[in-house]
Amino acid sequence: MRRKGRKAKFWTVLAMVNTLALIYPISLYVQADNNDAQFFATMVLLGVVFLLAITDTVSALVAFLQ
Repeated sequence: MRRKGRKAKFWTVLAMVNTLALIYPISLYVQADNNDAQFFATMVLLGVVFLLAITDTVSALVAFLQ
């Protein structure tokens, strides 16, 4: 039972970190007023999504191997 609670906490924290990490790039995209700013915001958003995908994969592997 204790192990199940730890995994639930892990997934909750991971989801919160992902949400917080995506807030800035999304707000940057929404506030873009011209095409150049929108392109830059899109590249930042894609970069953050790519980095989150890598860190989430590593985190999930580490969590399941414990």
